[in-house]
Amino acid sequence: MKIIFITREGYRLPGSRIRCYNFAKELARYGIDTQVLSFSDTLGAKDGENEAQLKLADKIRFNYKAFRLLAKDKKAVFYIQRFNYHSFAPYLAHLFNKNRIILDLDDWEMRENPRYYFGFYPSSKAHYFTRKIAKASIACIAASRFLEKFLSQFNTKVYYLPSGVDTQVFKPNTSTLNPEKIVFSWIGTLHKREYIDNLEFAVGCFSQLRDRYSHIYFGILGDGIYRDDLVRLIKGYNDEHIFLKGRLAPGLVPTYLDNINIGLCPVAKVTKFNQAKSPTKLFEYMAMAKPTVSSAVGETPHIIHDRDNGFLAKTREEFVEKMKSLIEDSSLRKRMGERARENVVERYSLEILGKRLHEILIANAT
Repeated sequence: MKIIFITREGYRLPGSRIRCYNFAKELARYGIDTQVLSFSDTLGAKDGENEAQLKLADKIRFNYKAFRLLAKDKKAVFYIQRFNYHSFAPYLAHLFNKNRIILDLDDWEMRENPRYYFGFYPSSKAHYFTRKIAKASIACIAASRFLEKFLSQFNTKVYYLPSGVDTQVFKPNTSTLNPEKIVFSWIGTLHKREYIDNLEFAVGCFSQLRDRYSHIYFGILGDGIYRDDLVRLIKGYNDEHIFLKGRLAPGLVPTYLDNINIGLCPVAKVTKFNQAKSPTKLFEYMAMAKPTVSSAVGETPHIIHDRDNGFLAKTREEFVEKMKSLIEDSSLRKRMGERARENVVERYSLEILGKRLHEILIANAT
């Protein structure tokens, strides 16, 4: 069996790194022939914050290049990671050569609430083609319960497989924490307006606590097209304890997390985008034995058990109060972080998820 993972993004971005490169690496351990076709890494397309520079002609050109490569391999299974412009090449190759396809969704990249004409045709082209590819797939992989329910409308074989984390890479080392500082952290990409809304919520909560605690800090690790909006947000608080770290190379993130105390996963609004996300940063905090405070929205309540392996908050006041609890209680931080690490190793490690994906492929692609 040969599996070709197809993504428009490069290794530097978490979606493709985890759900293509890491999954491919794990499947190779079971003797499966795997390959990653990244429009960015393999073909040279711009991705992330630079993807907006691509014109329609560029997207057509990269799809043509990808189609020529994929059409040569008539027996491979095409694993399409998310639906976007890169999906057309494997879908066309599937139509020409009858290659089997698998659709993997870990994000909501469609309109929030498309209208339906004649009761079945959505106003969103992305929504329409996502449905079409899902129906044509031998199986669909969903990274969240929300996406599992969505895909189940179009395919009877839908499997839940969260993004998880490589617990051999993300593991706590000898602590170098400064005992005189408490550092909160947010990690993510800034490619959607929702991230700015979420950060505005988190920074507001942090600011409430700054009046009482002079030794707390908030570091934001990420970059994207909404960077300028975030910079304006931070400047508005005029607080040197709130700082933007920008983007780090993937290999440096575990070391960075070793030097923070508490991870934050805020959600400001209940939207399809926020409900669909598989919280990569949450798994990374947990793997590094860091306690977390998360909004009780979307996928997170399926992962965090309140007051056991992390905190869940339903309101702004509750979010602030639970941040406060972790500031004041070092033993609680340690206990909750250790429990988080145990839980992520048992259920969300790359090894566990790779084994599950192998089982799915054996059941559907052999």
